[in-house]
Amino acid sequence: MTHSLKGKDKPTEADIAYEVLKAHGNPMHYHNLIEEVLGRLGISQEAIRIAAALTQINLDTRFTFLGRGEWGLKVWDPSKTPRKLAPVSLMNKSSSEEDDKQDLEELDEDADEDPLETDEVFDETDEGRRGEKW
Repeated sequence: MTHSLKGKDKPTEADIAYEVLKAHGNPMHYHNLIEEVLGRLGISQEAIRIAAALTQINLDTRFTFLGRGEWGLKVWDPSKTPRKLAPVSLMNKSSSEEDDKQDLEELDEDADEDPLETDEVFDETDEGRRGEKW
């Protein structure tokens, strides 16, 4: 899907907003942007028209909200464009066999401990005093 105006009969508010921002070259406050868009389309500045135009811009993936009422084009924001990840170097990494061997040694150390051996002392007379049911 392209956002070109060539194949369309009538441009939408979002299409005009894209052209306005592209021509302006910088982000614009939504009030000024919408005013310009509705002016180019010859649409009255009614609240419902302003809300509809702003909704179209908000839902269109070509735009990005920059905060403080400012809108810009997504292509201007390098942090929102996909980028290639740098290759991961495996130098100075331990082999998985060494990691597995170390993990097994740690497991063996833990296995030497008696799981039934605890530091807690169970007092049979204490049973039932706290309302616990066994």
